[in-house]
Amino acid sequence: MGLFRVLLLINFLFVLIDARRSCAKQYYHQKGDGDLLGDVAFGCICNATYCDDIEPLGALQAEYFAAYISTQSLNRMDRIDFYFTAFPNSSTIAKVDASKTYQTIYGFGGAITDAVGINLLSLSQPVRDTLMKQYYGPTGIDYRITRVPMASCDFSTREYSYSEVANDFELAHFNLTQEDYLYKIPFIKQAQDLVKQNGGDLKLFTTAWSAPGWMKKSGKMQGGGEMLGELSGPYYKTFANYYLRFFEAYHNLGIDFWGVTPINEPSAGLVPNYRWQAMFMSAEMERDYIRDTLGPVLRGSNLTKNIKIMAGDDQRTMFVSESVLQSWPDIILADAAAASFIDGFAVHWYDDWFIIESELAKSVAKHPEKFVLATEACTGYMPNEQNVLPGNWGRAEQYALDIIEDLRSGLVGWVDWNIVLDQTGGPNWVNNTVDSPIIANSTVDNFLKQPMFYALAHFSYFVKPGYQRVDLDLGTQEPGLDGVAFVSPDRKQRVLVLQNGTPLNITLSIQDTKRPTRFGNLLMPSHSIKTVVWNN
Repeated sequence: MGLFRVLLLINFLFVLIDARRSCAKQYYHQKGDGDLLGDVAFGCICNATYCDDIEPLGALQAEYFAAYISTQSLNRMDRIDFYFTAFPNSSTIAKVDASKTYQTIYGFGGAITDAVGINLLSLSQPVRDTLMKQYYGPTGIDYRITRVPMASCDFSTREYSYSEVANDFELAHFNLTQEDYLYKIPFIKQAQDLVKQNGGDLKLFTTAWSAPGWMKKSGKMQGGGEMLGELSGPYYKTFANYYLRFFEAYHNLGIDFWGVTPINEPSAGLVPNYRWQAMFMSAEMERDYIRDTLGPVLRGSNLTKNIKIMAGDDQRTMFVSESVLQSWPDIILADAAAASFIDGFAVHWYDDWFIIESELAKSVAKHPEKFVLATEACTGYMPNEQNVLPGNWGRAEQYALDIIEDLRSGLVGWVDWNIVLDQTGGPNWVNNTVDSPIIANSTVDNFLKQPMFYALAHFSYFVKPGYQRVDLDLGTQEPGLDGVAFVSPDRKQRVLVLQNGTPLNITLSIQDTKRPTRFGNLLMPSHSIKTVVWNN
């Protein structure tokens, strides 16, 4: 019997005997990707009648802890409960000290783009409802933040804005488009309803990739370049009002936003022939624009006076002083008037390997009065990468490590890019296709939950808004072992997320400093992510 047949039989039997709905595994050959089982990788298939879920935590007794594990070779969010013991079984001690607290967590999430809506509509109603519940529903992974592009981005099927009539400084012809009504609004509302069923509220934030073409020196949204005129002139004022009109239009349809950034990835606007929509602003330009125009416009409206303004929305390299002559926070916040309008900063992950974690942490700590949120990430975006890699575990490890590093550095949350794409990583009007935690297959009316989905679940399902990061000391750290710990608002529950990114098994013992005479003994299998939860 071939390997695939054996694995499928084992999985079928496992589903039959398991009380929870386990992963319906689909295996893939990926030669050279480094996965276990030779060249085999797997994801979890969901359809109209079946989708795996996560065993609820329930009421945890004080004498034991719950461990949820995902591994490269076998597991996806499988739960095992263990008793605490009086002795450690390892010299590696993960010491959690909840008396030392750091930032409060806002949550985790992803983006609803035109491409997301197109892919959701390509599935039957029961399947797309199941997909949305995976992220936002009471049995899902509890997303609490969602990013929504303002007008078109690369993950649209065309270039469009909400103001297509040139020199319309009064925005008399401002209008939402069919993409808003078909691809965004219905699914934003569905997400909001699902989150409410889960006892929460959904934080929505937005940004434009570019001003309408007639406002730019280039005359088009695609490609880089600046806006026309002076920063305090009519074009910039109209662009700020363009944002306000967007918020008003969505409010009239029952949708209000929590946050906003002035422009997506402003550094991309330095490239004249950038492949998709972009617009340049330097740190100095963004500072002055927020201080003199965007800030007053938004704060001057009862609808948007409390909206969170996040500066930046670009790579980590721009946020850290050591990577540039002067970081964006240093430049912008040196101006007290500009700083008064700014609630936080938004960072993307695409240059993260250039900046070591300690430098990011120092930059965050330098401005403790402003929060920092990770607002975009994806894999498969490099020119030499395959855009969609079904079942690939390495990309899950990239996600988990980045989330751990960001949260240890003081960030308040982590927001992924598209929540679902098709099997080619699109649609995308300039073919900038990438991977996604969920891949839709409209041909057979199902979807694939990638390992990245479970990497996100290890954080978002357990670390709720209002939790605080606490001190974690891994002692003489095993190479490749990383983690981050949290405490619930009532101080009773601890959450510890660990990753073993090595091909070797690692044993360790958890010690909570509040009850230092007991230990939680764990095995971290090779290439695994584990979330451990206990009460005190």
